[in-house]
Amino acid sequence: MGRIMDPIHYDKIADKLIQFRSKFQTFGYLEDIKAQWTLDAMVKQIDELLVNIDKMAELDEKGWIK
Repeated sequence: MGRIMDPIHYDKIADKLIQFRSKFQTFGYLEDIKAQWTLDAMVKQIDELLVNIDKMAELDEKGWIK
């Protein structure tokens, strides 16, 4: 059985997330503290998702995901 996705698909997903993330200034951007916390949490989640996508791509490349 082959890969679940071609490497280019992982790259496209990560690229879109990076583009989305780059639209935000992360520190001191918002005056409302709750809005700033929410933005910071979302940026952190995107960063973690990018790390996990990279790990998934690596496992897929090794053939460990079927």
